[in-house]
Amino acid sequence: MPKIAKKPSERIITLDLLRGYFLSVILLNHLNYYPSGLDIFTGRGILYVSTAEGFFAVSGIVLGIIRGRKLIEAPFKKAASLLFKRSFQLYLTSIILTLLFTFIGWIFISDDGLKYGIYTDWTNIWDLLWKTLTLQYTYGWADFLRYYAIFLFFTPAVLWLLRKGYWYLVIAASLSVWCLYPLSFYPDQYSQPLSWQVVFFGGFMIGYYWPLLVERWYRISAKARKAIGVTLITTAAITILASVVLVFGHYLGGAIGPQINAIHNIVEQSFNKDRLPIPRILLGVIWFWALFWVVRKHEDAIIKKVGWFLLPLGANSLYVYTIQAFVVFFAHLFIIKPLETPSIIINLSVSLLALAVVWIAVRTKFLMKIIPR
Repeated sequence: MPKIAKKPSERIITLDLLRGYFLSVILLNHLNYYPSGLDIFTGRGILYVSTAEGFFAVSGIVLGIIRGRKLIEAPFKKAASLLFKRSFQLYLTSIILTLLFTFIGWIFISDDGLKYGIYTDWTNIWDLLWKTLTLQYTYGWADFLRYYAIFLFFTPAVLWLLRKGYWYLVIAASLSVWCLYPLSFYPDQYSQPLSWQVVFFGGFMIGYYWPLLVERWYRISAKARKAIGVTLITTAAITILASVVLVFGHYLGGAIGPQINAIHNIVEQSFNKDRLPIPRILLGVIWFWALFWVVRKHEDAIIKKVGWFLLPLGANSLYVYTIQAFVVFFAHLFIIKPLETPSIIINLSVSLLALAVVWIAVRTKFLMKIIPR
């Protein structure tokens, strides 16, 4: 690829809006107080693509812009140092949260409202520490922090290759690691970093080459750009509708409900969230850029109506992600269990309260000097 023009970076507000939205949905899905009336905005996190992929993609894009494009004239050592420092910071945060939530969870071990997967052999502290430190064990609703720690640790190598123009080697390496998923030594969901790195590093490459991609986009005629946009949005709308029908079709009951559910059971095998197979990746690309297109086109109106809420969350994404882990954990412990919520009104009230708590924490900068932003 040609070299990128060396000019200062401007913040892309659309990405902050998207991150704010993704984080809100992640929080609501972690709470799992459904039905709440907010289901239409969240898909309950069980559609064929989730907002988690979008959050990783945006994070990669933003990092590619900030640590790639913005520091393109800075020595590589400076950019690498910042990335390693951030990696260690998130690694340490992940370790602390895992141990904290585990110890609290042990106190309430008989409470089935806690998240599944807690370490149960509380007599073997050294094994717990070893598995936590080596990222073989995580617990709570901030488990993605360990993914970021791992990805950021390898990002300097990716950045070095991109600076040398070896973007094709980055793609080849990322796809090769993606293929290693079934051979992982980690069990079940702990193999996710091998597959999900494709989303993160794909986003990082896009962010690194953002000026070039934008420049080439506007070389296309306005008519062609419009046609691409209409096709993208139409495809996204059709596939989202199909996903909703297949995933929630069993609620229709009667003769058609079981038939739709039978089709869903077959289709979902190609959209496994841990493995992140090619159909899920491709569908995620379509949904993400269709949403980006819509938000970009209506950015001013969105900022006017909900920017006061989404922008603070999007600009402090990792802080918000960490805070929501505490909100969800203690909501399930002390307020109400997801499976026992008796009405839409209560579900909606608790969900809105959780969002408000996170927003207030951001606005008041609660522990913001301690928790990574």
